[in-house]
Amino acid sequence: MIGFLHPWALAGLVAAAVPLLLHLLARREPPTVVFPAVRYLITTTREHQRRLKLQHLLLLLIRTLLIVALVLAAAGPTLPRRGVAGHAPSALVLIVDNSPSSAAVVAGTARVAQLQAAARQVLGRATPDDALWLLAADGVPRRGDRDALLAQVNALAVSPRRLDLGAALSVANDVLASESRPGEIALLSDLQATAVSAARPAVPVLVGRPDGPPPPNVGIARLETGPQPWPSDGGRLTVTLAGDSGASRPVTARLGERPPRQSLARVGGPAVLAMPGGAAGWWTADAELDPDELRLDDRRVGVVRVAPVARVDWDSASRFVAAACEVLAANRRIARGAEVTLGRLGRGRSIVLPPDDPAAVGALNRALAARGVSWRFGAPVIAPAATDSGALVGRVRVLRRYQLQSSESGRTGVLATVGGAPWLVRSGDMVLLGSRLDPAWTDLPVSAGFMPFMDALLNRLARGEVSLADGAPGDPVELPDLVSEVRQGERDWRVEGGGAFRPGEPGTYYLVEGDDTVGAIAANIDPRESLLAPATDAQVRRLWPGARVVSLGQVGDAAFSAGARGDLRGPLLWAALLLGLAETALASGWRRRAA
Repeated sequence: MIGFLHPWALAGLVAAAVPLLLHLLARREPPTVVFPAVRYLITTTREHQRRLKLQHLLLLLIRTLLIVALVLAAAGPTLPRRGVAGHAPSALVLIVDNSPSSAAVVAGTARVAQLQAAARQVLGRATPDDALWLLAADGVPRRGDRDALLAQVNALAVSPRRLDLGAALSVANDVLASESRPGEIALLSDLQATAVSAARPAVPVLVGRPDGPPPPNVGIARLETGPQPWPSDGGRLTVTLAGDSGASRPVTARLGERPPRQSLARVGGPAVLAMPGGAAGWWTADAELDPDELRLDDRRVGVVRVAPVARVDWDSASRFVAAACEVLAANRRIARGAEVTLGRLGRGRSIVLPPDDPAAVGALNRALAARGVSWRFGAPVIAPAATDSGALVGRVRVLRRYQLQSSESGRTGVLATVGGAPWLVRSGDMVLLGSRLDPAWTDLPVSAGFMPFMDALLNRLARGEVSLADGAPGDPVELPDLVSEVRQGERDWRVEGGGAFRPGEPGTYYLVEGDDTVGAIAANIDPRESLLAPATDAQVRRLWPGARVVSLGQVGDAAFSAGARGDLRGPLLWAALLLGLAETALASGWRRRAA
């Protein structure tokens, strides 16, 4: 359907009646001669008048069309671009998928270089009247003119962040929602099947994809460091591979600068490597594969805490607690001692459970306050609820609990919650649990996660080491309440406890509370980036209805043709010029003949 950039100019179409009026006013009726001597003249005049009438009608038509063409050109008519040179002012969001998979090398060229070349073709068709944005793997749409975005495309490097293509299309659609100009999204990607998610943008979508298949690839999907801390004599690393090859691959793993260990691993099957220990402290563990066509996923890092196991004084009267501690002691994860008191308030570090007798709660709260603990046991709650899923405790049912109340503002020190209310908290060298570790209070003692929870409770939480988290660059990682700083080498970031931190690059980040390191984050690229298999065109069209899928080499010619509209002013002005020349030639030729 034809539209107009300046519809007010259509009022000029009234001028198309001027030639008609002039021709009507210029008409002359020949005189009537009744005497026979002028019959010859009458016959000659009639033939001449017929010829003149045809000439005048042709001139009238040409002059009318000339005025109509000029007025329409002034109104700026547009229509869908196909078959029309150029395009009207448009709004376009260019999405370039420079996520880790774009580093894959095909025929000696990285995918990201192919995407950059296609992006330059798209931007090369832009005009100064177009509104342009560039959206890369960081998810931030950046507006600029053609030259500015070309410079950004040329400087674009492979990002460690994963790009969800459906989410990127939604962001681009939001950007274009406020634009009055016709909008379009141009997406350039290797179209990994794992990155293609559903989206329904309200503007046309042009998808450019590589012609050839991706290279075969195997990467490290997971590096598990096992229960923490490790004893000084070492521990185990578990490596899991991901990719499209079933062949065995050699894996090399090391702890810091200690001698490496090697093993064979296969996609889908874990490889367990026994690692030598080291001195007490925080260590970086890493696993590495021989390089292939995608090198970013050939190395993965983890964090290991080396320290003596906790020396625990536990209450043998609590059947489930005693059984768990006996198993941990048999596996050399804890030892008998007085470093940590489990179940009651001790002289040093203590993990305090609510007493069996409600009458003893008041005395326990007074003892906690005397020790400077900012938390206390409140009213009992006898209503089934579930723990909020987290790194320390999965989702388990809690039948009975005490409310945990803080004497300070906020809820500093919360480690786990039930229905949003504090259930496991830490204050100083004390850890308080809202329920007793008994099936009558919670299902945790009879769940598969009980032993890992007890290990973490005794070896980490009681010592103030509250977080060992995994994350991907750009993704938020929740921080413990009291963390005030995140460090990586010589860099540090001031943070607010309880908030989220987004690692910018792969590597290890340490969480600091005051002068103490209380945890760490191991940041690695998303393991889904190792799966290079692309989505089919049918899958893309099903998830993104109406999307046009073309090869990267054709995307430049196809851009600005779906959402934008072609500008007809040029063809109309050329038509007006030809009509003007025809009018001049006809009028001057007839005048010379008449003379």
